[in-house]
Parts: sequence; C-alpha cells; structure tokens
Amino acid sequence: MVCENDKCTGCFACYNICPKNAIEMKEDEHGYIYPHIIESKCINCGLCKKICPVLNKVELKRPIKCLAIRTLEQNILSKSSSGGIATIISKKVLENSGIVYGAAFLNNCEVSHIRVDNIEDLIKIQGSKYVHSYIKDTYKNVKNDLTTAKKVLFVGTPCQVAGLKRYLMKDYENLYTIDIICHGVPSQKFLKDEILRINKNLNIDRVNFRDKKYNPFHFSVVKNGNDIFFESWSKSPYFYTFMKSFTYRDNCYICRYASIERCSDMTIGDFWGISKESKFYNTRSKGISVALPITEKGIEMLELISDCTEFEERDINEAVAGNDQLRDSCKKSIKEHEFKNSYLKTNSFYKSYKKVFKKNYYKQIVKSNKFVLKILDIKKELKNGKKK
Repeated sequence: MVCENDKCTGCFACYNICPKNAIEMKEDEHGYIYPHIIESKCINCGLCKKICPVLNKVELKRPIKCLAIRTLEQNILSKSSSGGIATIISKKVLENSGIVYGAAFLNNCEVSHIRVDNIEDLIKIQGSKYVHSYIKDTYKNVKNDLTTAKKVLFVGTPCQVAGLKRYLMKDYENLYTIDIICHGVPSQKFLKDEILRINKNLNIDRVNFRDKKYNPFHFSVVKNGNDIFFESWSKSPYFYTFMKSFTYRDNCYICRYASIERCSDMTIGDFWGISKESKFYNTRSKGISVALPITEKGIEMLELISDCTEFEERDINEAVAGNDQLRDSCKKSIKEHEFKNSYLKTNSFYKSYKKVFKKNYYKQIVKSNKFVLKILDIKKELKNGKKK
C-alpha cells in the first residue's frame, strides 16, 4: 500500500515513478483501481511515497480572473459538452506542433489518457467522460515529450494534474495543464456493466453524456458511427447514480481539490448559474464555459484562443456560486452505501439500481407509460376523425 485506499485518487503517479515496475494497478470488487506493490520486485527506494500527491503537499492557487467563454468554431461547439474551450486550446497547441494528452474511449470501452499529435485525432479526446480515466504510462510519455522544445498540454481531473506535477518533481516551461471541474469518478466496471446490458458486448465506439442534439444530459451509446441507444439522465441508471453522487471513488467525497484554489494552469467547466446580466445568458443552451486562469500560462492559453472565441470577464464569485465543486466535495449518503453493498451481492449495476432506487425506477416507468398512452390516444382520435 502506498497511501490509504480511502484517500487514493488512482492517479498512477506511483505506478509511473517505480524504477522496477513493482507497482500494478488492480481493481477491487467495485472496479475502483488501487496500486499494489509486488514485494518480490520492490527495492524499498521510497519513490512511490515521495511523489504521492496524497502524502505530499500540492501547491494550490486562486484564479487570477474568471471568464465566460465559447468557441466561434461551430463544428467544435456542436460536439462539445459546453463551450468547447479544451478542444479549441488543444487545436491551437497542435497547430503549433505541440502535443496534447486527454481522455479517450479505447477498445472494449476502456477510458484512458492518450497522446495526440495531430488535428485528425483530436476528436478522440473531445467531450465529457463521466468515468475514471486510466493514466497508465502517460506521465512517462509527458516527461519524454517535455525534453523536446514542443509545448505539451495535459487535460485531466485536478487529482490527475496533481499526480503529474508530483511525478515530474519540477516545473517545465513547455508544460501546460488544464483541469476539469470534477464532481467525482465512477469505476469503469460500473460503466461497462451498463454497456453490456444495452449492447450485449463492449464493441462500441463510445458513450456520449452531453450530446447537444438531444439535450445536454442524455446517455447515448455510439456504434459504427450511429447512436444505437439513448435515454435522459434521470432514466439512465448510470447517469442518474452519477448525478446523485452515488458511484464515486471514496477519495472523491473528501477531495482536497474541490475548492476555488486549484493546482493547474487553468480550470474549465460549464458556467452554471451565469447571471442574466451576461451577454451569454440568452444563448446559454448552445454551451458556455467558465475559464479560470490560475497562472500566467493560463492567461497565455486564453490569449492563444482570443481570435476564435467570444468571451467576457465575470466575477469569480459567480462561477463559485454556480459550481458546487468550486466550494466543497460531494457528500456520501446512505444510498451510496446501500448501492455499493447491493452491487457486491448482485454483481449487477442494473439490478442494484432497481433495488436501491425503486422510487426513481418506477417513476420513469410511469412517465414512459403515460407518454405511450398519450400517443395512443392521439392516434385513436385521429383515426376516429378520419372515419367521420
């Protein structure tokens, strides 16, 4: 054990730093991954504990300012969860021969961070992924890229940014980091369970959580370029339990990064609760991001995209008021405990959802049936009208 499991973020920093590959990341019974030390390989160098962001201090700073911002490139905006800022910054970095790292859906629905060095592959890391992304060897790869003169952009959760910084153990002028305002991460096992229920196998392209063609909060499964399944967040077992904070890792409920003080160069997310006084208020359904530059590099990234975005400066307190995770971490509930205990017994995400969240399950059935009955009534009325 490197640090206590209930505090471990699964950031992979210890996995990347070990000189003897004596650390492996293993799933527990819920699918959450934790580092395990292979004693036969361990040389007791202590590097894993030296760089662990849980055991060591990570520098946190308040934002310099706050922007409401949106890309002007409609093809990017339409495919983005909010204002498309992570994608447009990534595009600029790639256009300048840089490297970008972000989360992507891979084979068998695994979500892991990948290295992107061309515009064509940028779409792989676009969009929200409400699940824990595996870092694997990404920190090692970032360090290798940093030895060149190229700019390197890393996009991830705050704890992943913290893990990268602790692993590197020094600042690099050509490293730029963006953290996403994160509510918490479910295990990949939970997500795969739901995909198997829907599709019978894991042979899909990806899952969309915020597809704007439906509405920002739909769970849709894409296979061979087409949506084969979609349902609203309140009807989706996976999305519902995510939104209600029932499926996160233990550390997410005591997250040290759920604060206005941040560890990256810039924090981005949805600008929830934007004021009616904002020029974006009446068009917020198109997607609007909050950008909180923490360092001068954060300011530099915003200047890089100033010619292809529309933006306005807002009060930082406005962003904090609209985003719970800029104030405090989510709290555990009895339902979270009940759901995870049920999962151990059933080994089925869907069965556990139906058992623990009966009220919501039957509420959605009633809504669906009412809708079907209404359609049948309309068809009946139209048919009778034609007969007359």
